Amino acid sequence: MPLSSLPGSPDLVRRLALGRRARTLGLAFLVLVDGVYATSGLDGRRAAAAGLTPSMSDPTSGPAMLVFLLGAGLTIAVGWRDRWPVALTFAGSAAALVAQLGPTVALVALIWVVAMRPWREVLGLAALVTAVTALAVWRDAVATPAATSFWGTILGSEDEPVAWFMPVVLTVLLIGAFAGVGLWLRTRAALRTAEVVVASEREAVTTLTDQVSRQAEREKLAREIHDGLGHNLSILSVHAGALEAMAESGEAPGTAAQIKESAHVVRETAARSVSELHSLLNILRNPDDPDVAAPTKTLRDVRSLIDDSVTAGMPLVATVYVEDGEAMDPPLAQAAYRIVQELLTNARKHAATVPVRLTVTGGRAEGSLVIGTANHLPPPTWPRPGDEGSRPGTGLAGIGERVEHYGGDMQWGADDEAVFRVSIRLPWRLSAVATGKGN
Repeated sequence: MPLSSLPGSPDLVRRLALGRRARTLGLAFLVLVDGVYATSGLDGRRAAAAGLTPSMSDPTSGPAMLVFLLGAGLTIAVGWRDRWPVALTFAGSAAALVAQLGPTVALVALIWVVAMRPWREVLGLAALVTAVTALAVWRDAVATPAATSFWGTILGSEDEPVAWFMPVVLTVLLIGAFAGVGLWLRTRAALRTAEVVVASEREAVTTLTDQVSRQAEREKLAREIHDGLGHNLSILSVHAGALEAMAESGEAPGTAAQIKESAHVVRETAARSVSELHSLLNILRNPDDPDVAAPTKTLRDVRSLIDDSVTAGMPLVATVYVEDGEAMDPPLAQAAYRIVQELLTNARKHAATVPVRLTVTGGRAEGSLVIGTANHLPPPTWPRPGDEGSRPGTGLAGIGERVEHYGGDMQWGADDEAVFRVSIRLPWRLSAVATGKGN
């Protein structure tokens, strides 16, 4: 687990580097003090064993000089504590056992072992450092004379030795302090890693949300184009076919009047198509403009749909009875208009010469708006509901998406008499203005 810092400004990186150097110097100072004290203690005990009085002016012996050089080397090695913590732990433990240095190097290395290494290694090395620390503290506490004992000088006196339980207490305190620092560093590194992961995941979620939002807008635009322009283009196709047929019929009586009427319908339908296309482009350019995004077609315009279909020669029988349709929520009313428009377009596309029955009923009292169409089709043009392999076309799929979006339900398919039926129920929802009047 690397203890790398989060990327930041150059000033932040500079401050972090200065802080690391300061910590390295502080830890190196502790190791150096440990080495100096171990060197003086070794010479003091050798002098006491020879019956001499230890003095600071005595020259350093050869073994003591070797111990000092070993301590100096370990002081320099502290700078690589985060690269080779395991090797430094073994080196510090060996120096404490063989050369009678203090356990400072092993304790410093234990910090980074706890912070960076797997828990299996942490437990094993922590046990080793604990044993080495306990031995080093006990050896120092019982050293004679008392002046050569570091802990004896701090905790005891020249006449009284250190209490028997103090090495245990000191070992627990030292291991707890250094291992606790390592655990804090490990926790901080884990939190930094978690922050990086969370930031990355948040960025990914934001990107996906934007993509989904754009895809939803594209699907909405495609549905509007399919439903609105598809209806007008189907009428244009019917009248264009009629014009072609009449042009081929020659100078039959009434042909000129029929051509004039069909041309008029073609011109009006083309104008409506251009107008709807401009409206859709305005929605794309100004999606947040309430005036642009407001519904332009509602249940009031269903009559024009029926008139257009009849004018185009579609045999249509329509029953439209909607109570208090003006109070219906505008987006829901526009969806109902688009659904009727697409149902008539589908019927004209797949059964141009077959009579079609259209019903639009409902109101506030019923709590729903029911839209349905029925027309005969020769089987097997349409499958029955639930038949294996049955699949709606693009128009029915778009209608189903609208119905599902507004919480309604839809059923479609051909029955045993080859009558293709579509039945849609939309929940009735009042507009904000109507709700305010009701309150």
